[in-house]
Amino acid sequence: MWSSPEMITAVLNFEINKKFSEWEQSFYHHQPIARAAGIFELYHGHEPNTERKVCVIVHALSEQHMQKFMEANSAAIAASGHILESTNIAIYVN
Repeated sequence: MWSSPEMITAVLNFEINKKFSEWEQSFYHHQPIARAAGIFELYHGHEPNTERKVCVIVHALSEQHMQKFMEANSAAIAASGHILESTNIAIYVN
């Protein structure tokens, strides 16, 4: 019988409407909240030619768990400069 994996890896690509350094400060500030919710950052950075296109890679308990976290924290995520409607998420399992 197939069972769901314990953790997923999610690759999030999105645009921001602030300087990368400003977004990054907010991102770091909210990491304890994300970790407490079972979402662990592995990497974040921006495209070489534009700091407005960002990539974040995380481990999370499940895709649904991550989506619920993002919905519950959407105001804070948007306030960081993250343009929510630009977000593309790819999920990977091992």
